[in-house]
Amino acid sequence: MSCLECKNASPDVLSFKVLEVHTLHIRDFSGERIIQALGGFQDYEICTACASKEVQTVLLPTKRIITKCLPFFMLVILGMILSLTLTFRDVITALKALGPIALAAGVSGIFGKVNEILNGRRKLITMNPEEALKYSAYQLGIKNAPKKYGDNDLTYIPVNEETLNLSAEELSSKFNLLRSIAAQAYAKLEAHRKIFTHTQRKD
Repeated sequence: MSCLECKNASPDVLSFKVLEVHTLHIRDFSGERIIQALGGFQDYEICTACASKEVQTVLLPTKRIITKCLPFFMLVILGMILSLTLTFRDVITALKALGPIALAAGVSGIFGKVNEILNGRRKLITMNPEEALKYSAYQLGIKNAPKKYGDNDLTYIPVNEETLNLSAEELSSKFNLLRSIAAQAYAKLEAHRKIFTHTQRKD
């Protein structure tokens, strides 16, 4: 199996298992509702080189902040131009009114992205190097894993110590699952929960 990030085969990889969740959004006159179903377990791999690079990118986030925020900077500039320079009437006046909206959206987007990136950094610096590498590998894997299956959105439940210790209600809250699907996920994870418990007892 090749690395999901660089697509190269590598003997030095970090593997992780996830449980697929299929979500179909249905919109009709009554509003929006969702239909969910569980998929199968999937195994993914990220090479340690890509995981290490991701750790450094998260810990030194300047380049990522600039890249992620660039569209919002452009929106801020557009908002300033529309707000300050257009003086024509009628249609142009309507465009000028969009200036503050674009400006507010751009500033809000910048703050949101910067906060998201810095929160990731804060989380990573609390981990030891091994944990940080595994966490970064998982984040890269989820970023590169398929997002759609037909009309269904694909999301993933990681099969790890934290998730295996969650109740069905906690699974529902953490992964935005319908209660019935959370109960099915809890049951489906039972075999892995037993393996993990047995391993812990041996240790």
